[in-house]
Amino acid sequence: MASSSPAPLVAFDQVTFYHFERTTPALSEVSFTLPRGSLTLLVGPSGCGKSTLCMLMTGILPHLLGGVLQGRVMVDGKDVAQTAVKDLALSAGLLFQDPEWMFATLRVEDEVAFGPENLKLPKTEIHQRVERALQTVSLSRFRHHLVWALSGGQIQKLGFASVLAMEPPLMILDEPTANLDPATTYAVHELILRLRQQGKTIVLVSKDLDEFIAEADQVLYLSESKMIAQGEPRQVIRQAGLHMLQVGVWLPEPTEIGLRLREKGKLDRETLPLTVAEAKQAFAHLTFAPPSDQIPKAVEGGEALIEAENLQYAYNPKVTALRGVSFSVRRGEIVAIIGQNGAGKSTLAKLLVGLLKPTGGVLRLFGKDASQWKVAELANHIALVFQNPEHQFLCDTVFEELSYSLLAKGITHLSEIQARVVDTLRQLDLQDDAQTHPFALSEGAKRRLGVATMLVGGGAQVLIVDEPTYGQDRRMTERLMDYINQLRQQGITVIMITHDMRLVEAHIDRAIVMAEGRILYDGEPQTLFTLEEVIRQANLRPTALNRLLTELRQQGASLPADINTVEKFIRAVQ
Repeated sequence: MASSSPAPLVAFDQVTFYHFERTTPALSEVSFTLPRGSLTLLVGPSGCGKSTLCMLMTGILPHLLGGVLQGRVMVDGKDVAQTAVKDLALSAGLLFQDPEWMFATLRVEDEVAFGPENLKLPKTEIHQRVERALQTVSLSRFRHHLVWALSGGQIQKLGFASVLAMEPPLMILDEPTANLDPATTYAVHELILRLRQQGKTIVLVSKDLDEFIAEADQVLYLSESKMIAQGEPRQVIRQAGLHMLQVGVWLPEPTEIGLRLREKGKLDRETLPLTVAEAKQAFAHLTFAPPSDQIPKAVEGGEALIEAENLQYAYNPKVTALRGVSFSVRRGEIVAIIGQNGAGKSTLAKLLVGLLKPTGGVLRLFGKDASQWKVAELANHIALVFQNPEHQFLCDTVFEELSYSLLAKGITHLSEIQARVVDTLRQLDLQDDAQTHPFALSEGAKRRLGVATMLVGGGAQVLIVDEPTYGQDRRMTERLMDYINQLRQQGITVIMITHDMRLVEAHIDRAIVMAEGRILYDGEPQTLFTLEEVIRQANLRPTALNRLLTELRQQGASLPADINTVEKFIRAVQ
């Protein structure tokens, strides 16, 4: 828990910040303190100023990226405005939302050593720190790998290890588990709690609050650049929980259910569960609509567009990514490919779009063997939105990026380009960023732009999205899923590679579960969550809602079998 030391490690005093060449403040009159040895959750909708606040604590803003800082930011007794970034690095370490921004070397071990080397530590101390950090994030066996050859989840772990090796008193973690499988996410949660026990001060930006909401010392809630509420978690949620839900903040499902039942008068006003255990007790008195005993069946698709039989892929004799994978995907389905980090999910996506060719087995795409497709020709039928969408951006503004996609597909009439771009910007809530450089967008906006560039010209029969909810708040996730369901109605098949179990639980027809290059399960999500051995092997973890439903049924509650969202739970309460 937080230290009783009277001097806080961090203090913001009436801080207002304008990004370079922006007239609207990213933060407006923000004040708070971080006690030493505390864990603080920083929450708010996309674009509210969370990442700006994080970068101010390290001096990246304003020293490296420019901008205008008003008010005062103090970190470990240092005035950020008057202190060089290299000196602030001794006090504060930041894990970026996109860790690739941090990397400066080619190999994993060198990257972790880079920070301690710049501190001019003795060689033996550097080796010890690197070893401890790699072991902590389970990357020791990858120490000699190229950084750019890692999976998205492994890159996330490497970023975390690089911050750990610096051993700063303040650790700022911006979505540290965004690309990690659920079991590894839980392990990182446990690590963060241990770091606090060791005296570290932690600032955590994450939509995965289930494990932390009851453990945190305080919550800072930002919205529209202002500090709306701050304090002990239960106090903040009592004060602003409904507002959080309205603007798109992800709250744990038991907490959201509690807030909404209180609003409907079906739960005592003093009762507010933060965990599954608390919700189990709080909801014990509820009665539910009679169960139907029917689990919804997956949507039946049309003809098979993708067929894999004993599909194999090896990067080299020592690294085999796929080991005899067989499945098919039909027109109009929404399919999730899920599983542990390094299971082969991204490799499979590259095979499906022709960036890699199978080294064994059979892969048929749209009725033709994969080896017969040219990448450019295949791109007219199947589109991939990368895990890092900026890797596919080419132009200087969002509007130009979408226009280029249309030009590349042979659409040349300026009036038609204008109309299609404007409509796409509106659908994905990007209209205010039309003249923004794609690299300057928030991570959530980059994701939506990546989807838009792939689909704005039409023609694709299959869309593959790697981690579609990364960087998205609840509101933007729902809007993206509405858009994806519209695509399904148009006959487009959507394949999502994701670690987001709430997304799988609520929106997916089929889940294909992978581990160590093999498929462990292919079927309905609700059945998946009952298969303990598959869950264990694939490093998955049932959602808080699923765990709550299991607990309530075990204590005798009669619940409908089709509850897979908070909304359905609320409707079932009589």
